[in-house]
Amino acid sequence: MAKQNTTLLAALAGALCAAMGAVYWLSSRPATREPSLVAAEAPGDLARVEPAAAPLETLSAPRSNQGAALSATGERTVETSVAWPVKVELELLRGLHVPRAKDAPPMGSGAQARLRGRLTRGESGIAGKLTFTGGANAGRVLTCNERGEFGALDLYPGLAEVHVEGPGVEAMREVRLRAGQAEELNISYDMPGQVYGQVFDRESKGLEGVDVELDGQHARSDAEGLFYFPAATGGDAVQLILRKAGFATLSSRVAVAAGRVIEKGRYVYTMYPAATLELTLGPRVGGREDAVVILLPEVTNTMRSYPWHRVSPVRVRPGTTLRIDDLPGMRVSARVYHDGALADPEVATVFLQSGQVERHEVRFQAAPAFQGIVQDEKGLRVENARVVCEAPDRTGATLQYLSAMPRLLEEEIIPTLPPAASEARTNFNGEFSLSSWSKFGDVRYLWAESADGKLWGGRAVTSKDSQVLLTVAPIEDGRATLALDFLGRHQGLPVVVTIAGRPREEVIVPADEALEIGGLATGAWRIRVAWNGKALVGGNAGQELGIAKDTRFAVSLPAEAIQGQDADTLLRAGRSLPSFLVPGASDGR
Repeated sequence: MAKQNTTLLAALAGALCAAMGAVYWLSSRPATREPSLVAAEAPGDLARVEPAAAPLETLSAPRSNQGAALSATGERTVETSVAWPVKVELELLRGLHVPRAKDAPPMGSGAQARLRGRLTRGESGIAGKLTFTGGANAGRVLTCNERGEFGALDLYPGLAEVHVEGPGVEAMREVRLRAGQAEELNISYDMPGQVYGQVFDRESKGLEGVDVELDGQHARSDAEGLFYFPAATGGDAVQLILRKAGFATLSSRVAVAAGRVIEKGRYVYTMYPAATLELTLGPRVGGREDAVVILLPEVTNTMRSYPWHRVSPVRVRPGTTLRIDDLPGMRVSARVYHDGALADPEVATVFLQSGQVERHEVRFQAAPAFQGIVQDEKGLRVENARVVCEAPDRTGATLQYLSAMPRLLEEEIIPTLPPAASEARTNFNGEFSLSSWSKFGDVRYLWAESADGKLWGGRAVTSKDSQVLLTVAPIEDGRATLALDFLGRHQGLPVVVTIAGRPREEVIVPADEALEIGGLATGAWRIRVAWNGKALVGGNAGQELGIAKDTRFAVSLPAEAIQGQDADTLLRAGRSLPSFLVPGASDGR
């Protein structure tokens, strides 16, 4: 009997060990990774990195801690003992297809603000995207690489609202962009904070049913006016907006400390009865497009309390009435724009009073405009083409127009104003009409794009060109390729390419291959190349490089970027060792 018990215990122990071993094997084996799906470039982002035969976005990511990587063809493993990547920066200066007026700045010259940053959770980046939802860059989309990095060099200055989204994350942030300067926007989704707040009416009673938006999240206040966000992403100037029908919408910027609790009593708000504006427009004069209405406070300051960019610009059909509720009681300026016409009054001061309806009327009178036709190379009219008329320097034209309010760009989120740029769609006969705004500069750039985005054409015009013909055709934009030859190498070389401020994924280029960067616009580019802080091409200012359909450019490397570094240096740099530096391993090259 004792022998049977001993045998049974031994069998049970063996089974238990086997089960524990299986669990350990399952938990420790490398996880199977699904192929990553990468969204296509946003419209207007023409540059795309393509190493050799495959797009960069299709390679496994990230590479920053890898000593080996798939080659561009995927047929062999490429290893390197180079600790730091070569950094290549490309910036488009002048597209070959873009029109240029004599004695006038080039098109887009006012877009000189820069934005860069990173979205992270723990040590990992978040491959999200940022969409400008308010300000002069509205509609622009910036995509992150798999390290969560994003950037742009050609943004219009001014306050902007940005919607951030990615797998399991969201945020609504405000950034202040300045010409010639780089703004940082880094968001960490680690250790969210908790936020309590309370909202009252003007009689100090708790206000129930208020929709509270904090950083893109929504909550509702209870019977005592209390609201609560259990997981708010940290930030110094997080956007908070309170809305309730019949009350003036209220906005504020709050600080959320990561991992902290903001207790009751810290953020307390009072909402007041709303004012209403009824704006009646006169009959149509000029173009076929709807009029554009923009509301802004007459007196601005840094302590903004109403999100004007959430209610304007708004398009209104001439001959109708626009009603806007839940406005604050204050003096506002109402600006109405109608292509081919001038509003009378062009800018009006309206005094809004809480609990009352203010009515305002606007009439139109004819004004100088470009009357034009869009056709293709065969002379066929192009219907529903997008036509844009813009000042050479949009920012300069905006500041000139707002000369009485010079700090408006710094204190309010304002859209692109029609004196700086406006757009229309062609009718069934390819016709369009756009105001010339000659008093804010005689030269304008007029360009058109077909509805499917395949045809483009543009030209410089002056106020004397009242009748304009635009011919659109397929362009070579986005079809040029730059091949970078890194000379003298005998092993793989890590390279990170940044185009128009956006960093791409790191790739390791085999010793016998060039790095091909495809999808570039033909024209003049600025190139900078550096390794480990040492400028190899262009220095800080960069070197101008003309890129045609197929262009090659050679880069000489320092000896350290060719020979590589020792094992200790690689480990300190956060890279795993290639097989030829691992003791006892076979040569994997």
